[in-house]
Amino acid sequence: MSQSMSNKKLYWTLQLLGWLCMVGIELTNYTFFIVGRFDWQYVRFFGYGAALGLVITHGFRVLVKRSNVFAWKPRNIWMLAFLSTLVMSVLMNLLFYLPSIIQDKNAAKEIFSLISLLGSTINWMRYVGVWVILYFMYHILERARRIEEEKLKTENTARVTELELLKTQLNPHFLFNALNSIKALVSIDQEKSKDAIVKLSELLRFTLNYENHALIPLHDELAEVKKYLSLEQIRFGQKLQVEYKIDEASLTRLMPPAIVLTLAENAIKHGVAKQPGECILHVNTMVLASNLIIEMINPGTIAANDKPGIGLQNLKKRLQHFFKERASFVLEERDGNVIARIIIIEQ
Repeated sequence: MSQSMSNKKLYWTLQLLGWLCMVGIELTNYTFFIVGRFDWQYVRFFGYGAALGLVITHGFRVLVKRSNVFAWKPRNIWMLAFLSTLVMSVLMNLLFYLPSIIQDKNAAKEIFSLISLLGSTINWMRYVGVWVILYFMYHILERARRIEEEKLKTENTARVTELELLKTQLNPHFLFNALNSIKALVSIDQEKSKDAIVKLSELLRFTLNYENHALIPLHDELAEVKKYLSLEQIRFGQKLQVEYKIDEASLTRLMPPAIVLTLAENAIKHGVAKQPGECILHVNTMVLASNLIIEMINPGTIAANDKPGIGLQNLKKRLQHFFKERASFVLEERDGNVIARIIIIEQ
């Protein structure tokens, strides 16, 4: 059973039980304390009142559901609750005595006397007021619960995203391989090893601090990508060749940091590292019709059961966060190559 159906069933169960209890209370009151005897007329009398209460309160519920009442300030909500209780009680009072007035027009004078009208309205307010208080309290608490749930969900998403960012900021396998490559390079070419150490330190500083900047120019991002790929070239040697095709118009465009770096890491890990022979990695950027296109192309295939890793999932979330529907990410296979493409539509 769906949650909606379950809530409807609970609502109608409580409605019927509540108004039947009203009938029971009034019957007990009349039978034992006011009249002193039982009469089936009282059952019909208060059964009619219960039917009125059910219909009127349900109609009120329909009106409330179509409004945004529970987003109001608490003072305004409870002011509405009081006024609604008063109006529904007066209406119930009038409709409750309507059959008696139709049968005996002289009864109207007694029924509509100030004392009688006030007393019977207050009597109905006991029941309608309890209904309104319970109904309003339920929705106020339910709204508070949903807000708290959304808050916790948002905080949890933020924590998960932060954890994913930390995972992508510092790839331990890359760091281990880079240090091993530099270690081997020290005994062969000290100048190149010094340059590699500088690049590694700058790259690590960037990956550890990029969350301090929401958006950076693509030029700065590509500078870090080149450092990363040059370090990977030390590791793979002649196996890894990198070709850049950069549109000058794209360099000033702003984007979240480490986006292209994530593409490069993914291309090395899932493409170059798994290929037996020489690999050419293509890094392309272009601006077409004012829209920024970034491509990372590496040899390889996409297995049918391959699912995007944490890095690519995080990349999609960050693009969605900053650009909403204006950004898209596609991973496709074509002619023995895997193409990772980001498109950011200009506003």
